[in-house]
Amino acid sequence: MSKEIIYNKLIRDDIPEIIKNSGHEYFIHIAEKDEYIIELIKKVSEELKEFEENPCEEEMADILEVLDSLKNVFDLDEAKIQKIKKDKKNKRGGFEKRIILEKVIEK
Repeated sequence: MSKEIIYNKLIRDDIPEIIKNSGHEYFIHIAEKDEYIIELIKKVSEELKEFEENPCEEEMADILEVLDSLKNVFDLDEAKIQKIKKDKKNKRGGFEKRIILEKVIEK
């Protein structure tokens, strides 16, 4: 008896071959750019949730892989990203001090 599992989500490039080699049948399509962007953003959320449940190097690597794909699809410059990151840290700090802003009273 066969069992059908519906995923409808972005997967890593080699997963179809892995499925085939395990003797299973699969159906895929190649996303157009707009769908690809939507699916990458969903994937970031999925990977962040997995990291929240199990904070480890493997889950962090998955997050970074998806972020790299987003960077590539939008043709963002890695050196520019790193410069902006450094500039922001120099001007506003990082997140190492664990500061939680509770409220501001404007005068």
